[in-house]
Formats: sequence, structure tokens, C-alpha cells
Amino acid sequence: MKHSLLTCLISLIAALAACTPREQTTDDTGPAPVDTAASVPIDTVSAPLDTSVTVPVDSALVPDTAAATPPIIPPQSSTPLDTPPAGAKQRTGGAQSGKITQAEYEGWRQYSVNCARCHGQDVLPNPVAANLLISAGPGGPMESEEKFVQVVSEGRPDRGMPAFKSILSPSQTQAVYAYVKGRADKRIPPGRPEPPAG
Repeated sequence: MKHSLLTCLISLIAALAACTPREQTTDDTGPAPVDTAASVPIDTVSAPLDTSVTVPVDSALVPDTAAATPPIIPPQSSTPLDTPPAGAKQRTGGAQSGKITQAEYEGWRQYSVNCARCHGQDVLPNPVAANLLISAGPGGPMESEEKFVQVVSEGRPDRGMPAFKSILSPSQTQAVYAYVKGRADKRIPPGRPEPPAG
């Protein structure tokens, strides 16, 4: 019994010595201090170790996997992601090019800056936010310009979408609609559009 108690006391003293604060220095120009307590060999303790003593594991060091969030896996859809419109010309870099209006080009610029991070680059679906190819497409809930402009301006706070009325002007919001509608109607192919002449 004395031997076990002595071993426990030596272990406790060694643990406390490792936890004592180090002397603070005012020299901040040198390298970071090295923890030397972890490098002290165990055999420096003069008493033999008692293997019958169990030490509880600190639960703060064990990760809690029950609280981990599973990865977002987008639902599998039978709807094709996007198909280029018939007759779209190929540029030399492989990207497709279609003729667009000045408003659609401005809409692409504003969409790329303000919308693409959630709704997907080139209006391609993204699991983070609504699929605008479906929403603004024929029969979609955002098919009308009035509904689209209202949602973009006011946002949908309950779904995590901020209001853009203080960021986009009404003409910029209408331009975004023109671009998204052109993509949803498959008139504008994915990729950077050619700026309109003039």
C-alpha cells in the first residue's frame, strides 16, 4: 500500500511540475519557448512505476464526434445541370459564346460579383442556395421579373439570403434578372459571355 501511494504522489508531483507556469521574459525577438517538460524521460523518477494504477483520460482531449456536422451532399437530380443552346459558337479557348444584350452582360458582371458565391458560377446549381436555372426557368417561382427583383431586393432572411437593395441599384437588379433568365431559358451558355458590340 505504501508503495502505491508513493508512486501516485511521485506521478502527481511530476504532473504538477509540468503544469507550472514558466518565467516570462521581455525578449519577444527570439524563437518561441520550447516545452521541455514533455521531453523529460520517465525513468528519471527514482521509484518504480505501479502499473495497477489507472489514470483517467482527460475528456477535453478526446474529440466529441457526436457534435460533428455531416458533410453536405447535394441531392441527386434527374434534371440535367445545364446544356448549351443549339447553335452556340465555340471560342478558341473552348468556352461557348452567345450573343447577349448590354443589360445581360451587365447582369453577368453583377451576378458574378454578388450572387455566384451562393447560387453557383454561371448560374450552375450549388447546394448552398436555390437553383436559379429552375427557379427563373419556365414555370419556376421566380419566372417573372417582378418576383425576382422583389426577392433580390428584400432578401429571404429565413433562408439565409440577405437583402441587396442597398448593394444593387434597381437597374443592376433588373440586369441580373436578364442574365439569369437568359441562362434559365438556355439562350446564354455558361462561361464568360462576349461583350455586345457598341
